[in-house]
Amino acid sequence: GVDFWWLDWQQWKLSRYVDGLSNTFWANWVFFNDKVRTGRIKGLDADRPFIYHRWGGLGTHRYQLGFSGDTYGFWEVLEFLPYFTATASNVGYGYWGHDIGGHMQKGNDPTDPEMYTRWIQYGVFTPIFKTHSTNNPALERKIWAYPDHYPYMKAAIDLRYALTPYIYDMARKAYDTGVCICRPLYYYYPEEQKAYDCNQEFFFGDNILATVLCKPMDAEGRTERKMWFPAGNDWYDTATGMLYKGGTTADLEYTINENPYFVKAGAVIPMASPEIASLQDKDNTLVLYVAPGHGKSETTVYEDDGSTQAYHTDYAVTHVAKESDAAALKLTVGAREGSYLGIDTKRTLRVVLEGVFAPVSVRVNGAEVPYSRFAGKEAKEGKSVWGYDGKELAAVIYLAEADAAQAVTVEATYDDYAATHEALLRGKKAMMKRMMALTPESKLVYAAKEDPYAALPKPIMHLAQCSSFILEDCFHAGKYLEQIDIEELNREIDALNLTPDFKTKLKAQIRVY
Repeated sequence: GVDFWWLDWQQWKLSRYVDGLSNTFWANWVFFNDKVRTGRIKGLDADRPFIYHRWGGLGTHRYQLGFSGDTYGFWEVLEFLPYFTATASNVGYGYWGHDIGGHMQKGNDPTDPEMYTRWIQYGVFTPIFKTHSTNNPALERKIWAYPDHYPYMKAAIDLRYALTPYIYDMARKAYDTGVCICRPLYYYYPEEQKAYDCNQEFFFGDNILATVLCKPMDAEGRTERKMWFPAGNDWYDTATGMLYKGGTTADLEYTINENPYFVKAGAVIPMASPEIASLQDKDNTLVLYVAPGHGKSETTVYEDDGSTQAYHTDYAVTHVAKESDAAALKLTVGAREGSYLGIDTKRTLRVVLEGVFAPVSVRVNGAEVPYSRFAGKEAKEGKSVWGYDGKELAAVIYLAEADAAQAVTVEATYDDYAATHEALLRGKKAMMKRMMALTPESKLVYAAKEDPYAALPKPIMHLAQCSSFILEDCFHAGKYLEQIDIEELNREIDALNLTPDFKTKLKAQIRVY
């Protein structure tokens, strides 16, 4: 009746009874193979053997998934974890879990909610995602205990759920090739010294460059992150909407509600539906997230039953290919190949084209798909429809449920304005979101210093509400984005009767590099 063992025993290294025998290695071997033995009668229908335990030396990790032990809740520990986790893949130890937030701390100071938030955000891009701590009331791990940071913590957990199809793809690739999910930069750029020096960034699978924010915010509410973007392709910052050239470095800044990760320009990332509530629940919705960037790219979506050992032979794959230029995009979702027990023969597709203007035409298998301001609602009624997300500056195409054994081609075309003004989109996502987040505080400070009934100046309110304007009038998004003038915004902020510190904070946060 035991699904998996979580052992927590490492009292002394070597056995008192057998010379040279590692207790931890032996415990891992015994408990793992006990799961193998008890499932042998079921053959491939048996559950996958799984135990969670401590490091017992090289070789023991063929049995257990590991965790990094009793770490302290310090910024310095969070700073070290990306290097620790990625380099462990050099010896094939690809599955490490860390006690998010730290296992313990010195003294009884309460948990720092900012550090805990950043730890959860980093945890999204680790092989095993879990919070855990020793029995100390000061080490509260329930995210709802931190109401001021709860939305940011929950957003990180939601992102982890959303990325599960991508992570599962990369887990299968690790099984087939031995190349782990978290990979040092020098796997791809061995001749580049920066690939060794920039050890707080790493590849998370094939198409994501991940990092960590591991220091407290400054007085303006920003955390610094220096990034090196490897050559060979550009990189899309999902937090801000910026697109960075490969082969460059940048000094970036992020607010507490931003969890930066960078997708290869033009790459396709398979994701789960936002409506997913449990990874144990089957959901036939496949979201294909397409990062901005021209040219060709492809990926493969992997599926199996998620629990048995039949994955050796029983699984399914779907090949996805994308090609695009400034005027058009074509996404081909191939027919699903293969099968496994319990497979849903139907599938609901959703395509997210982020960092683009609203297309003038969307076609699926040659048939025109209509635009709707309420596309999400109509999609729940089983319609094929597309809409535009003003906050993310993304076109979202919803396809009705269909036979997964049939290939699907999605085409989007753009007008001349969209094709020639792509740069106008970059960074605006973060500017709009940051100003929206700062609006309540701005009004409070303004009311205290000026007039409690006066509205904030028009340029500031336009930035805060710009995503709403675009949501209602997405085919003229450029008109609203063109009105965002950072120099005029700074002049308006300077003219406001606000405290000097708050003026500095406002100007600092709405500036996006």
